[in-house]
Amino acid sequence: MPNILLVSATELEHGESDLFGIPIHIVGIGKVNAAVNTTRLIKKYYPDVVINFGSCGSVKHFKVGDVIEVGTAVNDFDGAGTAEFHPITFNSDAKVRCFTTDSFYHKDSKEYTKSYLEDIKTCDIVDMEIYSIAISCLIEKKSLYCYKWVSDDGDSSNWLENAALGYNKFKEIFKQKHL
Repeated sequence: MPNILLVSATELEHGESDLFGIPIHIVGIGKVNAAVNTTRLIKKYYPDVVINFGSCGSVKHFKVGDVIEVGTAVNDFDGAGTAEFHPITFNSDAKVRCFTTDSFYHKDSKEYTKSYLEDIKTCDIVDMEIYSIAISCLIEKKSLYCYKWVSDDGDSSNWLENAALGYNKFKEIFKQKHL
């Protein structure tokens, strides 16, 4: 079995410290926490593969509790023409695109820029970590898999009660694909 590094943003999404005896490492919520802590963990444990899992919001057609394998991460950065961040495809078998942002996405908000809304329309789900985790894995030359379960559809008011709904489904997928 490969040396697996399991990373999750917060224990609130699953409530466990390990999965089938493999420790779950908490990297924190948001892009900065995810990048710094994922890189630190890779350098400490030298994994063969990094697996990120946790909750997400659905931008398109997924329902609360659905577990989705992500293949591409899109950053929400809007540099107003001064810099571009390109999507990162880390698993070409998984066709789902995840938009990574530093705040909860609210589908009815009028506060987003035009480029933000254009980018999010190209995606299926939204989270707050996978783009940064993908950057860390790319720099450290580590394979990456990402599984997200839907906790909301752009209305995060029920996030806490929905955040752990897909965890048991994810555990079965993890067992089948990675053990």
